[in-house]
Amino acid sequence: MLFWFVCVRYVKPTMFILLGLELFFVSIDSMQYFETLSNSINTALLFLAFDAMLALNYVLPLSLLLGLIVFYIGLIRSNQYVALLSLGYSRRQILYPPLLIIIFFVCIYIGLNATSFAYSQENAERLVSNNSNISKDLFIRYNDDYVFFEKIYPLLQKAEGIKIYHTKNENGNRILSNITQANEGFFVNNEWNIVSPKVYTMPLDYKAGGEGFVVEYKDSINILKGFKPKVLDTLYNNKPSVSLTDAFYSLNILLKEGADTKRTRGIIYSLALIPFFIPMVAIIIAYYVPPLARYGNLVTIGITSASASLMVWGVFFSLSKLNANAIFIPEIGILIPLALLLMASIWHYIKIDKI
Repeated sequence: MLFWFVCVRYVKPTMFILLGLELFFVSIDSMQYFETLSNSINTALLFLAFDAMLALNYVLPLSLLLGLIVFYIGLIRSNQYVALLSLGYSRRQILYPPLLIIIFFVCIYIGLNATSFAYSQENAERLVSNNSNISKDLFIRYNDDYVFFEKIYPLLQKAEGIKIYHTKNENGNRILSNITQANEGFFVNNEWNIVSPKVYTMPLDYKAGGEGFVVEYKDSINILKGFKPKVLDTLYNNKPSVSLTDAFYSLNILLKEGADTKRTRGIIYSLALIPFFIPMVAIIIAYYVPPLARYGNLVTIGITSASASLMVWGVFFSLSKLNANAIFIPEIGILIPLALLLMASIWHYIKIDKI
């Protein structure tokens, strides 16, 4: 009975705030592209859909916290909060339903970031600027291959100016076995389909007067299985936009090669851990909410709680962007602040029924 009573009173203002902020964000953002979008209704609808997904990254944390503040102010103003406490329910029991809802939405949000939802910003920008987030002159080692892309289009799953240097290990020495060169290739079925490649096969023995390399022309070949284009965003772009799945895949490649994983770790922490600051802040807000309006000014409580929520959200949002660009060590820049907030929320949670 208590669970559904509280859930309804929390979900209603939260949904109104979420829809309002989404509409405001999308309306303001689409105004600057009005002339471009007015030429095609299909493009406009796609842009609005991708822009709404992008807006969710900003408005969901605020909506969940602002909805909690409105929920508590509504209970206090109608004296329902003190009535529930008088019936024997604890402050912690009243907090349970909204806290579970918040954690549920946070988990859904993290799950979405493991899908193509994470690329909503790139998709929206591609529609209005007619580019595909081109990266140039990328060189990376992948297993026993050294891969060079003159241009790569991560969203189109396409690369141009491809050179792949295949090596093999003989007696502890890495020897070049052949070189694959092509003008373009496509990432299909989890591997690269290289179109009309030229394959140079190196001789077994490098001797004066011996056989030289052999050149073969092929219609297409499939190589580099599992080497995803979006992985290169994680490795090279200053502002990488990558899903949680691709970030873990990138981390696995970098660990195998013994390369620096600081940027990739920062992206993973940002996508998988930072959203949990929302339930932590919710617990602290619930601790400071009085049972009766006479114990505090509701306007002051609302403004203070909303301002504090915005400040905490701003701090963690900034930290996620800075660490995604490898400015700080992610364990220091993300995990330590998050751990401090976690300890503060645990302390408030333990003390919430003792005040």
